[in-house]
Formats: sequence, C-alpha cells, structure tokens
Amino acid sequence: MLNLDPVKTQAVAAQTTQAFASYDSALGDAARLTTAFLTAAQDSGLTASESQRIIQRIHESAAKLIEGRSDMVRATALLTRCIEHSNIDVTAVGCPIGMTLKDEQDETPRHLTLVA
Repeated sequence: MLNLDPVKTQAVAAQTTQAFASYDSALGDAARLTTAFLTAAQDSGLTASESQRIIQRIHESAAKLIEGRSDMVRATALLTRCIEHSNIDVTAVGCPIGMTLKDEQDETPRHLTLVA
C-alpha cells in the first residue's frame, strides 16, 4: 500500500484539473486563431499556397494540444490507480464517483466527472 500525503495528493489533483483547463483554453485559442487568420487572410493578397501552409501549421499545433490532452487523460488514470492502492479514499481527491460506495444502501444519483 502506498502511503500518500493527503495534502500533497490534493495539490496534485488540483494541478491536474488546472492542466486540463489549460489544454482546453489553448484549444479554444487555437480555434479562435484559425478564425481570426481566415478573416484576416481574405482579400489580403496571400496566395492559396501561403495561406494553406499557415492554416496547416495552426492545425498541426492544435493536433499536438489534443494529443497532449490525451496523454493527460492517461496520466490521470495512472494517478487514480496510485490512489486506489494507497491509504487515501479515491473519492477523497475528486476521482470519479461510483468506484466504491461506502454505504451500499445510498441510492443518491451518481454522475461521473473527469477530475484528477
């Protein structure tokens, strides 16, 4: 069994949540950049070839953000696995509800949410 410090574990959970927010914000920024560029490129004199190269680079950048976000999903699963094998209750750090119910009689509706 892992002996994790609850305060440090909460800090990791909070930073993981913040990382997802940062990825999502960056993806939104990339989408807005694409729109802004397309608007700016109209009647600018850029050739189709020049604008295509720029759009392609913006798209590739966004794809890398999506790939990085996917890696964070896998990292979060590994972090959750560590908590499952520790002295800390999984639900104590914001992991998806419903993994283990303390009281099997509790029929409160549960909704899965992605948090660290």
